[in-house]
Amino acid sequence: MLPETDIQKLAVESRQRLIQEFADTYVNMRERVRRVPDADARKISEDLSCPLEVAMVSYLISMDGILGVRQAVDLFTTELGRRASIGEDVPNLPGNIMEFAIIEGRWISHLYGSFSRQLELQCRSLANLEDVVDQSNIEVEKALSIVALRTKLAETIISPILEEWVKDHVKSTSADTILVFGQAITRWNRNTLSGKFKQIIRRNQAHFRMIRECLTKSSDSFTIDATIARLDALIDELGKPFEKLTFRAVAHFLIHLVPRPASGRGDRSPFVDVGVSSTRGNKAEPDLTSPFDFLERDVKLARRRKGEERAEYLVERIGRVIRVLKYQGNDLMVCIEKSFTEIQERFDLNNVSLDNAIASAKAQISDAPISERDMLTIRLVHGFIDTHVYSEEQNY
Repeated sequence: MLPETDIQKLAVESRQRLIQEFADTYVNMRERVRRVPDADARKISEDLSCPLEVAMVSYLISMDGILGVRQAVDLFTTELGRRASIGEDVPNLPGNIMEFAIIEGRWISHLYGSFSRQLELQCRSLANLEDVVDQSNIEVEKALSIVALRTKLAETIISPILEEWVKDHVKSTSADTILVFGQAITRWNRNTLSGKFKQIIRRNQAHFRMIRECLTKSSDSFTIDATIARLDALIDELGKPFEKLTFRAVAHFLIHLVPRPASGRGDRSPFVDVGVSSTRGNKAEPDLTSPFDFLERDVKLARRRKGEERAEYLVERIGRVIRVLKYQGNDLMVCIEKSFTEIQERFDLNNVSLDNAIASAKAQISDAPISERDMLTIRLVHGFIDTHVYSEEQNY
């Protein structure tokens, strides 16, 4: 177990990183919002019935490949509605609304961007340990490792972020934090998430009780006694009403929501797996392994959509593919080449001059400012699909 002093030290470091990231994002977003095309922002505002300032920041979130415009606007609208319901309406003045949009926009960008991605990556080691926690004879060392890793994730990474979020969201409750952070982690809608609250809480408590039972059968030691005391406190905290959960309880609850990698093992713990999976659509799809397998399916699914809705859908999906390719160590030039080549092969685009298309795209990326290259790459892949795949499929 980490000593309390180390937990506090790591929590302070996490909070400082977040504050610095937000300080940079705040300045950057305020500058970028001035360059949002007025016509595009007004169209979003009119189509989705939202304030112009919200439309401008939603446009930026979409351009960054984090969420589609409609999804971003829905999140802004939900928070505006929450504030109105508690008598803390945002004044209907352009300056106040813009300030709200920028502050909320940085939270949306963080939660649906780096936070959810990094949390899933950091939970992989935990998932490997917890896969078989369904027996009373679990090794003591493994039980202690699970509690230690969960504590580190919950109390040094998630809790500080929860505390900062509450500071920016007046009169918010622990139930609000679960909804907001839970949606970012699972991508479920609010009703689905709310409906699973009690089930996940019970599974979380059962998981802790199983670990506790294993530890009580071991010889006494300070470490085991301290771990049992921590588990007892967590089980008790998780039993409180959702509006009164501690930050620590919420953090452990959120860890239980993090998608677990799909595996073919038959001994997965029933105390952890609650139907959340990192495979697409929470389904077991063994044929979808490469990022381009997903992209191929998404391109086919997008045929059912039209106009802006199709564009938003594809931009978001392509953004995920590019982020995965970058995570695998590819630079943007390689990403664009791989994307064009895979699309040509998968959709039999025999009449496309691939070399010219790749060369033109690379030149555009090279000429663009560094801060805009990621989004430009996504737009170029989208343009390639729109121009060549859909134009050649007259049956759809």
